[in-house]
Amino acid sequence: MAKYRKNDDPDESGLNAAITRRDFINTSLIGSGAALLSMNAPGLLQSANAQARLATLDKDWNGYGGVGDYARSNGNTAEVVNAAHDIRDRQYSFTADSINDTGEIFDMVVVGGGFGGLGAAYTFMQEAGKNQRCLILDNHAIFGGEAKQNEFDVDGTHLTAPQGSNGMVWPPKYAEKYDLFHRYWHELGLPTEFTFQEVTGSQPGLAVPEDHYTSMYSDRGAATTGYFFDNDQGGEWVVDPWSNDFKEAPLTEKVRQDLIRLENYYDAPPKENWEAWLDSMTYRDFIIKELNCSPEVMPFVDKAFAAAGGGLGGDQVSAYTGFEFYLPGVRAYTDRFYVARNIDPGDIEKIFLVSWPGGNTGTARHFVKAMIPDAIAGGQSLRAVLWGKVNWQALDRPGQQMRIRLESTAVHIEHQGKPGNADYVNVTYHKGGKLFRIKARSVVMASGGWVNKYILRDLPKSHKEAYQQFYHAPILTVNVAVRNWQFMERLGISAAQWFSGFGWYTNLRRQPIIEGKVDPLDPGKPTVLTFYVPYLNTGMPLQAQTIVGRNQLFASSYRDIEIQVRKQMQKLFGMAGFDGKRDIAGIILNRWGHAYIAPQPGFYFGKNGMPAPREVIRQGYGRIAFGHSELSGQQLWSRGVEEGERAAKQALGLI
Repeated sequence: MAKYRKNDDPDESGLNAAITRRDFINTSLIGSGAALLSMNAPGLLQSANAQARLATLDKDWNGYGGVGDYARSNGNTAEVVNAAHDIRDRQYSFTADSINDTGEIFDMVVVGGGFGGLGAAYTFMQEAGKNQRCLILDNHAIFGGEAKQNEFDVDGTHLTAPQGSNGMVWPPKYAEKYDLFHRYWHELGLPTEFTFQEVTGSQPGLAVPEDHYTSMYSDRGAATTGYFFDNDQGGEWVVDPWSNDFKEAPLTEKVRQDLIRLENYYDAPPKENWEAWLDSMTYRDFIIKELNCSPEVMPFVDKAFAAAGGGLGGDQVSAYTGFEFYLPGVRAYTDRFYVARNIDPGDIEKIFLVSWPGGNTGTARHFVKAMIPDAIAGGQSLRAVLWGKVNWQALDRPGQQMRIRLESTAVHIEHQGKPGNADYVNVTYHKGGKLFRIKARSVVMASGGWVNKYILRDLPKSHKEAYQQFYHAPILTVNVAVRNWQFMERLGISAAQWFSGFGWYTNLRRQPIIEGKVDPLDPGKPTVLTFYVPYLNTGMPLQAQTIVGRNQLFASSYRDIEIQVRKQMQKLFGMAGFDGKRDIAGIILNRWGHAYIAPQPGFYFGKNGMPAPREVIRQGYGRIAFGHSELSGQQLWSRGVEEGERAAKQALGLI
C-alpha cells in the first residue's frame, strides 16, 4: 500500500502546459439530475442555422482530434450531434424547392457506415448481380461507426488507440468452432496467428493483457491491477487485491466476503428456462436478492458492467446482459450454456480477447478495402490496410458497384407509395448545408434505433412502439498520450481501478506486432492510456438515467473534461512521480451519446406474453430492413456484421 498527497491545482497538473492540443474556451456544466431531462444537449446548438456557428463548437467542444485521417472524426462531433438533434426536432424543410433530386437510383441504400452497414454492404456485393449498385450513407467524416481510431505523434513515436469498438475473440481455431468467431475473418484474409509485443525495461512479473476489457472483469489475472482507495490522507494503493482476497483493502469483512463469493460463484442450481429467468430481473436484483450479497459490492461491479456492454449500472439492466458479457455471479450459468451447445469448457478457457492497435478499426478498414480496393492506399498487406491513407475520391466514384458517401446524414426516408406496394424508397439526406434526394429499390437501416424512429416517416405503429423500448447509454472514451508510464512502473501495476472522481479504470495492453510495426511497451517510452467512462445515475428510472447521462456528457466542454482528466491522473499517480505538465502529450475525447443499448428486463425474451422488441424490429416492413448491432443486445463488431448480413438478405428477398 502507498499514500499520496493531494494535488488539485489544475495549473500544477499541467492544464496550461503546451501540449498537442489547442486552447479551449471553458463552459460550465449546465444543471444536474432530473432537471436535465427536458433539456437539449447543453452547449450544442438546436436550430436550423446551427451550421453557421459550428466553428466555435469545433474549438471548445470537439477538442483536439489527433493526427491522420481520423483527426476530424473523434467520436460524435458537434456536427454529428447537431444534425441528429435537428432530425429529432424536425428542423429540416422538405419543400420541393429545398431538395436537390440527384436522379440517382440504387438497388440498395445502406444507412450507417459502422459494422452493421459494412456487413450489409459486403453481403450485397456477394449476393447481388454485378450490375447492381449499392450506396452507404455515413454521417461521419470517415467510415467505421464506433470502430475508429485516434492517432498521436509523440516525440517521434506514432501511437494508435481505439475510439470505441474494441476487442476480438482469439484464437480462431477455438473460437470459430463454437460460432464465437465470424467467418468473415477468413474471407477478408485476416491473420490467424499473432506475435504479441513483450514488455521491455520493466520489473519481472508485470502482467499486461492483450486488450482493454478482460482485466476489467472476466480475467483479472491478465493484468497486475492496483486498486486505489480514498481516505482522509488522500488515498492508498492496494496491488493485486484478488490474490489475497482483499485482506489489505480497507473494506468491511462482509463486503470482502461477498466480493469473494460473487467472484467465485459457479454452482448455480438447476433451473428450466434459466435464460428467460435471468432476463426477468436486473443484474442488481440477481446479486442482492438471489445471491444475498450486500449492496456495498455494487461499486465494484457497476462500472465494469456498464463499460463491458451494459451501458449503465446493474440497477436497471437485465441480468442476462451480465451473462452475455461473462460478469461475476451470472458466470454460474455459463456451464449450462456450454452443455446445451456441446461446447467443451476446456476450449473456452483457451479463448481470450485481442485488440488491433486502433481497436476494431482494423477490421472495419478490411471490409472497406475488400469492397473498394483502392479506397485505402497501398496493397493488401496488413500494415497497409491498417495505416494506409484513405483515397477519399475512390469512396464515392460514379459507376462502381459499391459507393460510400461520407458526411451525409439521412434525414427523411419514406416509401414512394404504400410500403406494401411501392417500387422505390425515397431517401433524403443532408450534406454540406443542402438536402439531396435519391431513390432506392431497398434500404437497410444500419444506423441506431434512437435516430431511425425519426428518419423513417412511414414507420408502422408496431415498430414505433418497439423502438420506444430501446434505451441507449452514453460512453466517453478518453485517450491520453503520455511520454512515459514510469509512474505505473513505480507502483508495480499495469492497470488501475478507482472508485471516485473521473473515470474508473485504465490499463496498458500488449498489441500484436504488425509486420514489424508496434507501439513501444517500455515504461520509459510513450504510450496511450485509454479511459472508458460510463455515466451512472443509479436510482433513477432507466430512461431518466440515459437522458441525464447523455446531457452530462454533452454539457461538458473539452476543457471541462481535460481538467477532470488531469486532476484524476495527478491524484492517482502524483505520489509515483507523475507530472501532468511534463508527462501528458495529448488528450483526445470521443463522445458516444448512444454507445450501448441498455437492455431492460424482457429485452431479450419478451415480457408479459409480449414479443421481445428487437424481434419486432427485425421483421422490417415494405422495402426497408433493419440491421444494427443493438438488435442483438450486444454492440459487438461480430453481432453488427451478422445483423447487417441478415438485413441485406432480407431486403434482397433471400430470406
